[in-house]
Amino acid sequence: MLFKQWNELSTPRHELDYPILSEKEESLQSLPLPTVELPSDLDLNKYDTLYITTKVMHPLFPKKFLQMRDIGSIKMSLTFKENSNGVEGNYSWNFNENFPNEFDPAQNNENDEEIRKSFSFEFPIMYIPNNNSLLISIDENFLKLSPIFDNVLAKKLSSILNDKINTLIIGTSDKIMNTKKISKEQCDLNPPEFVSGFIGALISIIITDQSTSKFTGVIIPSEGPTGFEKISLETMSELVHIFMDQWNDNIDKKRYFEECNKFWRFDGSAMSTQSGLYI
Repeated sequence: MLFKQWNELSTPRHELDYPILSEKEESLQSLPLPTVELPSDLDLNKYDTLYITTKVMHPLFPKKFLQMRDIGSIKMSLTFKENSNGVEGNYSWNFNENFPNEFDPAQNNENDEEIRKSFSFEFPIMYIPNNNSLLISIDENFLKLSPIFDNVLAKKLSSILNDKINTLIIGTSDKIMNTKKISKEQCDLNPPEFVSGFIGALISIIITDQSTSKFTGVIIPSEGPTGFEKISLETMSELVHIFMDQWNDNIDKKRYFEECNKFWRFDGSAMSTQSGLYI
């Protein structure tokens, strides 16, 4: 018998249930899109492989063991203004004529204060000298990161991909039972299996856009909400063995396997590392 942890925070069923950017929840609004800024000197043609994944996959890339170094970052920001009281004072009729003894909210518009809201996120770009590759890892968090950021970032990254670099996308899904591979020519997903979040947005854009480069996607089964996924030890071991072929002969594959498993247990992503019975 398996006793799972109690989770007070359930994954939102719809995108509108994700973090609210504006206080005006009663209606849809026209707001600016987030901006994405990539390093000006970023040239993918200099590298052989590009890994795109999320934070849960960090143990696959032990920083010290692979001698990774930071070469820049992806910066995302969104700024907009909204009225402090959220009252819309526009009418197509005369308020005083219809309600002579009532206070017109529109008269107070001049005194309304505008609240300036800003959201910013930054994700590092790491260089791996072992196989001359880049790692872009996004810190997904359904409590803080609204889906609009995922979609805009996915669209931006897909626009810079090309055929000269091998692109490997690694993601998770709680709608599958075993590891799946996805590419433009092959898709192991069978309905109702699917992948969502940033990885899902990126794969969808690449597949539907004929001008982008080829890619290989590896989706592994997981449990838990976006940003807090749990992965079984068996799946971790399978994924580590897949990645062993990514590195050249200069790497100690046995030590790499040990490093990955160690960091996965410390990171808390393994299902059995925090298992217990709550009474």
